[in-house]
Amino acid sequence: MSKIHFLNVLEGDCNIIQHDSGRVSVIDISNAYNDYDTAEEIKVRNSQIRKDMYLRTQVPSDKKDYKQKKNPDNPIQYLKKFNINSIFRFIITHPDMDHLDGIRDFYNEFSIQNIWDTCNTKEISDKANSGGYNIEDWKFYKAIRDTKYENPKRLTYYATDVNSYYNQDYIQILSPTPDLIKHCNDKGNWNDSSYVLLYTPPKPGGGNWKILFAGDSEDKTWEYILNTFQQEVSNVDVLFAPHHGRDSGRNYDFLKTLNPSVTLFGNASSKHLAYNSYPPIRITNNQAGYVIMDISDKIYFYVKNYEFARDFRNNHNWSDPVLDKNFDAYFIFNIS
Repeated sequence: MSKIHFLNVLEGDCNIIQHDSGRVSVIDISNAYNDYDTAEEIKVRNSQIRKDMYLRTQVPSDKKDYKQKKNPDNPIQYLKKFNINSIFRFIITHPDMDHLDGIRDFYNEFSIQNIWDTCNTKEISDKANSGGYNIEDWKFYKAIRDTKYENPKRLTYYATDVNSYYNQDYIQILSPTPDLIKHCNDKGNWNDSSYVLLYTPPKPGGGNWKILFAGDSEDKTWEYILNTFQQEVSNVDVLFAPHHGRDSGRNYDFLKTLNPSVTLFGNASSKHLAYNSYPPIRITNNQAGYVIMDISDKIYFYVKNYEFARDFRNNHNWSDPVLDKNFDAYFIFNIS
């Protein structure tokens, strides 16, 4: 059985897939740090803008604040808790710092065999620290992008590319295309350069689940995907909402095709989330903390935060949640 971990990483994204093959994929990194802090890391950590990130939940008055923004996950510690020491593929969806935060420490702590990266031309000045991120992480990423490191191997894939390893792990690349990368490089906005990945682990009785990782993809990406992969993305089981579920004045017509059974919203202020644009079953990191999906005959959902789990189940007239010690999380429901 494969498992997906959707981490609450303060800002940005980090997803972990434990594949049936035994391989592990990590999609993006944020809020990652090891036990040794450089002077620069201490400076960034103590900056006011970084401290303010913990206060950005801004939950609307009609919603409960479960205060998970103040208790983010550190992916390095989280992976070690589950005895994961080797990463087969690390996928950088796009080169924004909330998807690269802590990449150097992450690289130093784990054996990483392959890195997926796009041929972007983004540059960041030394003023990046004022954004609450470590400029040394950007420099490290740029060295990877410029192939100054031979290991791990840097790979650049596009939609419709085929590779035996990621196909064996039921990953299909839906975006980007070379044209989308060029568009983003020309415009200086790299959201539409995001990797969009369809994960389709098999169901025991036949067929496949549809789990869609959308990165920070925007309208041009979805125009391409709906024109090229409409059947593949119809009626998905789980959608990792694009751009953390932000209400960015975008076109939401793509949701008519995707029609997700469950939508997961990442780390963004609640007041910026497009709750009403998505179907009813939605889980946010701001509310639930980390989310774990155990995939077998059904997809079983577990969350870190007890209060959220209790309220979710009570709203459905179900019994109070019980801690699953294997996941260190509370079961809330399943889909089939």
